Amino acid sequence: MRNLQYPLDWDATFQYVGFPAFLKPFDGGGWRDVHRVSSREEFFAAYDQTRTLCMTLQTAVNFKEYFRCYVVGQQDVHIMPYDPREPFHERYVKHPPAYDATLVERVEHDARLICQALGYDFNTVEFAVRDGVPYAIDFMNPAPDMDIYSLTEHYFEWVVQHMADMAIRLAKNPRNQ
Repeated sequence: MRNLQYPLDWDATFQYVGFPAFLKPFDGGGWRDVHRVSSREEFFAAYDQTRTLCMTLQTAVNFKEYFRCYVVGQQDVHIMPYDPREPFHERYVKHPPAYDATLVERVEHDARLICQALGYDFNTVEFAVRDGVPYAIDFMNPAPDMDIYSLTEHYFEWVVQHMADMAIRLAKNPRNQ
């Protein structure tokens, strides 16, 4: 708990994170209680609305590419081009451009590594890419949205198949407790 100190040095935090930034629950979903803040005053106004939620302050990444990755069994990764700026039903990019192979490999590796570190067998990891560098900006989603209408049929089928494969694998070879 060495990072907990009183009083908090807010000026150092704001200097480190920078503005604009996002104040959001560490385990949120669906943009619930997410605040985009551009100043110290906006931060404290948003913070005062968070009640007892455990919050994260995160640098806003001005991204060129954005990926949402489903990770199943800490190994299988499905990278989906995604645009969180679009309306909910249009966020999955239907006709993505070709991406740099090195970037795709890095995103897949990092998504897998994050899930292994967290011990999550099912998760979504989101990366905002700026200047060719992927930044993991959302990665604590152990119960992500799997609705066919939000995922689209193609992605839904991949997730269901890989979840079924993992369930069968674990039923045949249970883990030691």
